[in-house]
Amino acid sequence: MSTQSIEYIISITSQDRIGIVYEISAALAELAGNIADSRQSVMCGYYTMIMRASFPVEVTRQTIEAKLAEVDRKSPTPLNILVNSIDEPLAIMGSPENRYVLTASGADQIGFVARVAGFCVKYQINILDLSTTLSQGEFVMMLEVDLSRCASISEVRTALVDFGRENMLRVVLQHHDIFKAVNEISLPIRPKREH
Repeated sequence: MSTQSIEYIISITSQDRIGIVYEISAALAELAGNIADSRQSVMCGYYTMIMRASFPVEVTRQTIEAKLAEVDRKSPTPLNILVNSIDEPLAIMGSPENRYVLTASGADQIGFVARVAGFCVKYQINILDLSTTLSQGEFVMMLEVDLSRCASISEVRTALVDFGRENMLRVVLQHHDIFKAVNEISLPIRPKREH
């Protein structure tokens, strides 16, 4: 068997139920698929999973699709499956020193996401990850972004102040490391004392 591998991005959507993760991961394991990264979420009763997995080169996209189609045929809920090969690793993600977390919050309004995304386009900010939540009329958008293409981070910070004021949003830009340090809860593990 070849030691070379090829990576794929696989996304699955289905009505939520117990067993989906097991069925998908077991099927991929049968093809010697190694899941490297994955995200999953349940929204309004629908389950979505996206993952990056590597397979031996002899396992083709069609082989993966056929294997997952078997899972779909046995599934009590239909699965929507999409498999894309990663032909060449894309150097989209910038270096760690250029990774930031941008949060925008305010009253729920049509165009909220488009407005924030438009700001990112204007200042050459690449969105790496995005999540939103709505609770009691308050909309919160959190983006992990790459600022390596920005001409000036201080210019972005100044523009964000104006952007937030004009759109009645609270906008915060923090370096990823600072955000992580401030928001991670680490409980110290204390050894038990012997009496």
